[in-house]
Amino acid sequence: MAHPARRGLVRTIAWATLALQSALIAGSAAAETEGTAAPQAADAPLSADAWRARTETDLAAFADALRENFIHAAYPDPDGWHTWFDDTLATVEAGLPRVRDEAGYQAVLRHLAATFQDAHVSVTFESPSSRPPHWAGFLARFDSATGTYRVTASQQPEVPDGAEVSACDGTPVASWIATIAQYEIGLPDTLESTRFDAAPRLFVDRGNPLRPRPAHCTIDGRRIALDWSEVSSQTLGSLIQNRRGGRTPGVDTRHIGDDGAWVTLGYFQPADAQQAEAFHAAIAAAPALRDKRFIVLDVRGNGGGPYSWFMAYLRGLYGQAYADHYATARLHIRAVHRLSPAFVELLQEMKARDGDHGTPSDPPLERHAAADDARRAQAIAAGDPLFHATPPSMPRGAAPENPVRAQVYVLTDYACASACIALVDELERFPGVQQIGLPTFVDNRSGTSVPIPLPSGQATAMIATMTRDGRIRDDNAPQVPSIRFDGDIFDDAAVEAWVVQDVLAEE
Repeated sequence: MAHPARRGLVRTIAWATLALQSALIAGSAAAETEGTAAPQAADAPLSADAWRARTETDLAAFADALRENFIHAAYPDPDGWHTWFDDTLATVEAGLPRVRDEAGYQAVLRHLAATFQDAHVSVTFESPSSRPPHWAGFLARFDSATGTYRVTASQQPEVPDGAEVSACDGTPVASWIATIAQYEIGLPDTLESTRFDAAPRLFVDRGNPLRPRPAHCTIDGRRIALDWSEVSSQTLGSLIQNRRGGRTPGVDTRHIGDDGAWVTLGYFQPADAQQAEAFHAAIAAAPALRDKRFIVLDVRGNGGGPYSWFMAYLRGLYGQAYADHYATARLHIRAVHRLSPAFVELLQEMKARDGDHGTPSDPPLERHAAADDARRAQAIAAGDPLFHATPPSMPRGAAPENPVRAQVYVLTDYACASACIALVDELERFPGVQQIGLPTFVDNRSGTSVPIPLPSGQATAMIATMTRDGRIRDDNAPQVPSIRFDGDIFDDAAVEAWVVQDVLAEE
């Protein structure tokens, strides 16, 4: 995630499937602390008391790190935030007596992160829990067309794929999904993306003591007793990944017949020179697409990155004058940074990497860069707690003529996140552009997460240090398509056929 006005503050959040997990892992951690637990042999498993002590220590450190780094702990209403946080922390601490092992330790820390309902506040672990997962022999999936939950990946003959799961232990499945969202996902369960992410977790038991696993469920109207058994993490991971459409992000342009173009924009943060070269090639190819009948900008699975990459593509496709006239959503943003020591350290790290892989420029946002850099340096030197960036100016004259005669569609799914949503924010302002597919993911106005290693050395807290005052889109609000796809969004052939046969027919 990035402060959009500064390339040097780019912070990329990578989405493994749809889970809100940061790709940033701290390089070192403080020495392990076991509190008052009795000493144990190096190779011996920790006792329940030792796990509770470790959890209590790391939870307290996580809480302190939030107080010292989280933007909303200092701005705009610190008193209100601290009152909320004290109550929230007490609720999370109530789960400490249930901790007996590594799974409980991870569950309590995830619960604290989840209470923020903010993709920029999270916790990552050095390794997954050593407890093997258990499952019921099948998974659940969210059926976006009907809003129901159905069986998938079944290895139980009496529970066929596609069967509807309506309740478990006498409680509607929606309530189970809400509980999973509360403890593990940290986003409103009213969101389709949350339901999509929570569904595969329903019939997987990773030892979370904060939410019990169901004993029986109503499936296609029949009461089915669940047969929980151990499954390897690799097998389970493959099953879930297959059902979530995992793919290697790519960028390319291909023609569909004589009058169409399909532009895949799978990332806005090139991982290497080859990916950067592919993106620059797509930018160079964009002007030649203007006279097509239609152009599909396929951003399914795009987890974000610097805004400058997608703006460079829009300028390539529409020309600079037209793109800069309409792409102004990001120019309403007035970033506020919390100048904590962790943020200052991150700032130096990002400056050292600024411009990696030929990052394009974004002139409307960068014209204030030098002044902001100087003012921020002065604020840091003075020990100021906050820095308010200069709002970018928005000069607007008459609208230029649109050089693109093609009908432009932007194809989204639940995994379109961060800067990918910002691209849709911008395209929503372009006359005639239509969003198709599924709703995007969501984000808050916060951003620029700093990594804070926790005392055990087994976990790293990720904490947002900035907020975007003036952003038009609300917190945790997806961009919703005007034309919806109700099939398998990961079936490329089916999606393309839908566009050609159904979407284009509506022109």
